Amino acid sequence: MENIKEKIKELINKINYHNKLYYEQDNPEIEDYEYDKMFRELEELEAKYPKLKLENSPTNRVGGSVLEKFEKFEHPIAMYSLSNVMNEEEFLDFDLRMQKELNTNNIKYTVENKFDGLALELIYENGKLIVASTRGDGKVGENVTNNVMMINNVPKTIKLKEKIIIRGETLITKKDFQILNKERDELEEIPFANPRNAASGGLRQLDSSESKKRRLKFFAYQIANYKDFNITNEYKAMEMLKELGFTVEGVHSSIDSSDVLRVYNEIQKERSSMDYEIDGLVIKVDDVSYQEKLGFLSRAPRFAVAFKFKPEEKETIIKSIDIQVGRTGALTPVAKLEPVKVGGVTVSNVTLHNPNEIKSKDIRVGDTVVVIRSGDVIPKITRVVFDKRTLECIPFIFPNKCPVCGGETAITDGDVIVRCINEECPNKVTKYIEYFVSKSAMNIDGIGKEWIAIFTKSGLVKNPADLYKITKEDLDKFDRMGDKLASNMLSSIEKSKQTTLKRFIYALGMRQVGETTADLLAKYFTSIENFKKASIEDLENIEGIGEISAKSIFNFINSDKGKNIINSLIAVGVNPIFEKIQIKESILTGKNVVITGSIEGYSRTSAKELAEKLGANVQSSISKNTDILIVGEKAGSKLKKAEELGVQIMSADEFTALN
Repeated sequence: MENIKEKIKELINKINYHNKLYYEQDNPEIEDYEYDKMFRELEELEAKYPKLKLENSPTNRVGGSVLEKFEKFEHPIAMYSLSNVMNEEEFLDFDLRMQKELNTNNIKYTVENKFDGLALELIYENGKLIVASTRGDGKVGENVTNNVMMINNVPKTIKLKEKIIIRGETLITKKDFQILNKERDELEEIPFANPRNAASGGLRQLDSSESKKRRLKFFAYQIANYKDFNITNEYKAMEMLKELGFTVEGVHSSIDSSDVLRVYNEIQKERSSMDYEIDGLVIKVDDVSYQEKLGFLSRAPRFAVAFKFKPEEKETIIKSIDIQVGRTGALTPVAKLEPVKVGGVTVSNVTLHNPNEIKSKDIRVGDTVVVIRSGDVIPKITRVVFDKRTLECIPFIFPNKCPVCGGETAITDGDVIVRCINEECPNKVTKYIEYFVSKSAMNIDGIGKEWIAIFTKSGLVKNPADLYKITKEDLDKFDRMGDKLASNMLSSIEKSKQTTLKRFIYALGMRQVGETTADLLAKYFTSIENFKKASIEDLENIEGIGEISAKSIFNFINSDKGKNIINSLIAVGVNPIFEKIQIKESILTGKNVVITGSIEGYSRTSAKELAEKLGANVQSSISKNTDILIVGEKAGSKLKKAEELGVQIMSADEFTALN
């Protein structure tokens, strides 16, 4: 039983990690097919061992978190996700279950294309679009109205006075995606990995003009408040959407299970010729009265499923395996392939991630391998075609020295990645400086990759602080360095000294710390001095930072390397400032406050933020200096300790009433 418990915990951590990448960072590492298998395994274990199901299980919720840069919007009607069926047998099982529960063998279905984009809700009142929001966690989404106003095929007004809630998918067509990436290539910007990421990122821009550049399209598929319009089946809803001027694609209505399978097979063959990405079909019981009788599970309707397509597979040959060295010293093997078209895209490189993958799959140079690119995400080698292996295919020997500097390599605790541990490795230094000057980090304009390579190769820049020591005389020594370019570089470097705490923390390049985590750290510690003194307990107390991340951050700020980077940057005048929140006077103002237990409607971080807005100094643990303990549900040992110390107790209701 302990093994099952650990397996459930492992799956939850993996799925939550990939949810964060997919929903919040628009940067998935795995294809939908692999994610769906993990999710299915978790669902099956939880069904078999219900007592082991955890509160933080992703099977309890829909989608991802709401990004803090957007205003939150509470959906009038919850937006659910969909359960998946992966093959014909599973769909027929679903059909049989519908027949049994509805006590009829005459069930008709509506079939719709399952678009690979971002779910969106539009609300119209008196014929005008008043709010547009993302799905978020299903209950609360992000208000993206200004950005949706930039989508050409979203009607801004409709011929209907009644309030109507319309849902659909935001996406980018394949043609527009190619144009978009061509433009980025001309600007020497990194191309988008796939249309879904580009669409999601485009919709979640603070600058609506950036959204307009993404060439977004909206395909409608649902009227959420259907009861207000006496809609009796899905097909009538689709007809109404068309009449109102919305784009509706790929709908087949009132068909039985055998026709569903026929349509599924036809569309799977045709999908590569479509102008937009789909990763399956949505199958809904057509009769609305049947839908209402069937109801909902915690995260998905019982009357509908996503019938996912099988991932497209192609065979090709591995020409070589190269090793790339990144900013953290990671030695990443990359398979160079005979170019092959998979999912409409030509694939010539596939990342193999680490030596374990090469060993477990027994991948060799010269092998014929199977490549998939399900959902148009990152290509992956699934297996070797051993029947086609020749005697010339010899095992790949992973280097025991860094291929760039010849330095020692190692695998650190809890890791599977081989890393170069030489801190002076040219590739590590160059890649780190590229990262440090990037827009999300210190945002130093005018110093591109070419100049960074020149600076590091010459020895002018060996660490981030060296950038701030560069003089005009240093730059004059380089060919093609004119006075104007040198002046712009120096000005940009000087300007970057005044930065935010979030950018500074992100720019440190700690493993496990992206923009979101950097933001959490900045809000929690509020100053670089506080951050430097962070304990493991402090770090683990921050919602969104797990045990592994906390350990990685703690080790960095207490290492000689971490201390040197931070202190040397401060010494050359870099001044990270936390943007303080507006304080509302309350009985908490100036008080040392600790929060324990869960508070309805608030995450741990948002509860802390509310207390700070009310003027409190929020602490992580009870002490004799604590003035007030705010107590939510399932309060732990902190309540008992507070009572022993005579600390004032405040209920969650009293606390939230102060807002």
